Amino acid sequence: MQGELPPVVVKVGGRELPPTLSVSRYRAEFGDDRTDRAVRMDCEAGKLPTLPRRAGSGQRHRIIVTKLLESLGIPYEVGTASAKAA
Repeated sequence: MQGELPPVVVKVGGRELPPTLSVSRYRAEFGDDRTDRAVRMDCEAGKLPTLPRRAGSGQRHRIIVTKLLESLGIPYEVGTASAKAA
């Protein structure tokens, strides 16, 4: 499509991550072996940076990757997604 912008990503050590992660994707990307429930409890307690949830929407926790990396002291870049080889 004309005028379509490439997706924004967070680049960490040669990997590209989306700006926010679901609980299950967070566990997979960061190797967290706790249960989804345990991670959600950390989100609710404010231990993991999340986007605000709308009341009654059923919206899931969305973990903010840049704030998480900053809290862990991991350097990162924000850029556009690289083109995948065809």
